[in-house]
Amino acid sequence: MEGFVGFVRFTIFAAVKNLDYIVSPIATELAQFEAFFEKTLNADTEPMNAIMQYVCQTHGKRLRPLLVLLGAKLFGEVNEQTLRAAAFVEMVHNATLIHDDVVDDDNQRRGQDSVKAHFGNLSAVLAGDYLLAKAMLLLMEPGDRAILQEMLRTTAAMSEGELMQSTRPLDYLNIITRKTALLMRSCCAAGALSVNATTEQVQQIADFGLNFGILFQLRDDLLDGENEEQAQILLPVYYEKALKALEGFAPSEITKALRDLTVFCAEREE
Repeated sequence: MEGFVGFVRFTIFAAVKNLDYIVSPIATELAQFEAFFEKTLNADTEPMNAIMQYVCQTHGKRLRPLLVLLGAKLFGEVNEQTLRAAAFVEMVHNATLIHDDVVDDDNQRRGQDSVKAHFGNLSAVLAGDYLLAKAMLLLMEPGDRAILQEMLRTTAAMSEGELMQSTRPLDYLNIITRKTALLMRSCCAAGALSVNATTEQVQQIADFGLNFGILFQLRDDLLDGENEEQAQILLPVYYEKALKALEGFAPSEITKALRDLTVFCAEREE
């Protein structure tokens, strides 16, 4: 009997470590996003379209769009506005990574050549600008104003965080909040806003997103060997904060997915 119990525990633990399993409740919606995102990335000219296809093929975990989809699914059903919001955040995220690689002279991104290394500095800068412009065009419908304002405030804060990192490096928590956590907060809020969640519901899931985002960056820094002492102290604090923020939601496959995603990000090895 103990052997069976141990097997069950191992199976559950392994499942939490598997991102595909965690997000299985929104597998259909994620597939819809991927199709929408690839279509949206298409450019009218071949030089830019080649770069956009490269961006699409070398993507990461899609964590930010996942938060948008989960934030929507928690309170309703994913719709076109949800998909546009998810595409917006992924475009902004990729634009910042492309620009960062130019500034930092990084030739690798996600184990492959960065856009800068593959296409050159000028093409990378223009590709980042293109992504930002395309992102803005996605949220131009009359009902998009609240989501767009949320996203633009966050995009401005991200730029401030990048500048703070080079001028005020001791302000660690403020920097990672602006650089990473605020965007994840906005992802959750945008998903909820896209399905007309109440103000209280939007705030509640946004609080989770903020703590989750800080947790994610703390783990990232530990994996990269940066700010290790502070990250080691703060990681369990924000792990508990993120899980605590989910306690106000009724049990469901979506709240379970958010909880498992929190565990996954706290324990990930890459």
